[in-house]
Amino acid sequence: MPMPEGRWIDVEGLRTRYYEAGSGEPIVMVYGGNFGTSDSASSAYTWNLNMRPLSERFRVIVPDKVGQGYTDNPQNDDYTMRAVVRHLAAFLRAMELPPVHLVGHSRGGYACARLTLEQHDLVRSVTLVNSGTLSPGVGTNEVVLSRPPYPKYTPECVRWVYQSYSFDPRVVTDEWVKAVLEILALPKYQESVRKVEQEKLGVKLFLPELAREKRETLQWLNDGRLQRPSQVVWGFDDRTATLERGIELFRMIAQHERRAQFHVINQSGHFPFREHPARFNALLARFVAQC
Repeated sequence: MPMPEGRWIDVEGLRTRYYEAGSGEPIVMVYGGNFGTSDSASSAYTWNLNMRPLSERFRVIVPDKVGQGYTDNPQNDDYTMRAVVRHLAAFLRAMELPPVHLVGHSRGGYACARLTLEQHDLVRSVTLVNSGTLSPGVGTNEVVLSRPPYPKYTPECVRWVYQSYSFDPRVVTDEWVKAVLEILALPKYQESVRKVEQEKLGVKLFLPELAREKRETLQWLNDGRLQRPSQVVWGFDDRTATLERGIELFRMIAQHERRAQFHVINQSGHFPFREHPARFNALLARFVAQC
């Protein structure tokens, strides 16, 4: 399914790419990953199997996060998750949207949860999908995805990474690989790789700041500060963010939120919305309609 034609908006001085389709209740979908990775590159295309079907009932908006996709890199080398959350909140305000239904996958799930905790007025509900970044415990990305057997920036490497994330390797299509390679080839993205990997802003800035703020974020969840209808969706067979961590995340939310839901999708890895798009779309549509 092709994405609709991309649009542009200025968000606090950052030229921001986004995609929009449909009308009705606004759903904003936030993909995972982070800037500056040379073996993979997430973008709005990640949601291509979900955007158009959901737009038949809802207004669906998919922004490219700061430093990812076609959106500008962070200003002043602010390669932090805090900058991602700030940019997402500013995007919602720049779009002059009513409270939205946020859907966040992986690191996008962390960004959506943190934004909801900090700025309730922007959010009507939140759906969190296989967010190892947000859930308690230690992630296994470094083990599962260590030492790709192919050179970085190559189709073979990209395919290997996303197949390692998936239950069924056949879901990693040529179109998906092509979309990733297009982002990896952008000069501004290669600049982010230089900053994050070669200048080591990833280990010096991004990861330490994220670890500190994650502790605070989990404490806020334990304190019951989310205060919004919440849905956790998890792929049963995810080797990088195991089901047990998803269950623990749900428990933290559900102890304070009676409107919380938890759904497990069988025979699915880290991308349940790509491995089983029809099932995921139905779950999300039903949840949004109930909120």
